[in-house]
Amino acid sequence: MTVLIGEKYRPKLAQSLAAQGIDVFWLPDNAALDPRLSGHGDLNVFVCGKNAVVARALYAADFVKYLTNRGYAVRPSAEQGADYPRDAGLCACWTGKYAIYDPKTADPAVLDIMAGIPVTVSQGYTKCAALVVDDHSIVTADAGVSRAAKNAGMDVLEITPGYIRLDGYDYGFIGGASFTIDAHTVAFTGTLNAHPDRDRIMDFLAAHGKKPVFLTDEPIFDIGGAISV
Repeated sequence: MTVLIGEKYRPKLAQSLAAQGIDVFWLPDNAALDPRLSGHGDLNVFVCGKNAVVARALYAADFVKYLTNRGYAVRPSAEQGADYPRDAGLCACWTGKYAIYDPKTADPAVLDIMAGIPVTVSQGYTKCAALVVDDHSIVTADAGVSRAAKNAGMDVLEITPGYIRLDGYDYGFIGGASFTIDAHTVAFTGTLNAHPDRDRIMDFLAAHGKKPVFLTDEPIFDIGGAISV
């Protein structure tokens, strides 16, 4: 498995990712974004099938050639900005079956390549807000995303907001602090021991045939997720 993760998280995660057999292409910071979020994969790359949209500021980076060589059709995003919603254009969530996104904030190129059953929400940071457990199941603390996904027929675990560290902000989000490794495993950046819904999350994963892997011994923290390629 190969994932795209922000370079700034390399010191904390490189060793544990290698131990899981995960290859990583480390993303450079995006100077167009707020420095606190500049390395977040979910703000810099959107992938749907073999199509990808990459932040315009990173379009000349080495990983774009890597994607092209792996058969991806890659295109640049619109110009981004440091503030919401101009930073959120690539943060749509594709589960493999459902496309969860805010049509008011999604980048035009994302809308062009999006596939699957549409689930429209009023949350631009949709990928960050949702842990994709499988193609029809998510975990989220966003009530609007939860409601829309349930109405679309998805299986949703709604958890308590907060309890996930994001430096410079009050808290981060579950989708930005985790990612699916394979059909049987979900990785978390840190432990869930301090999260009030730890047991509910573990039970939900188990019910969907998934086991957790905790990449560090720290409390869970938001890195903008990992983009599987």
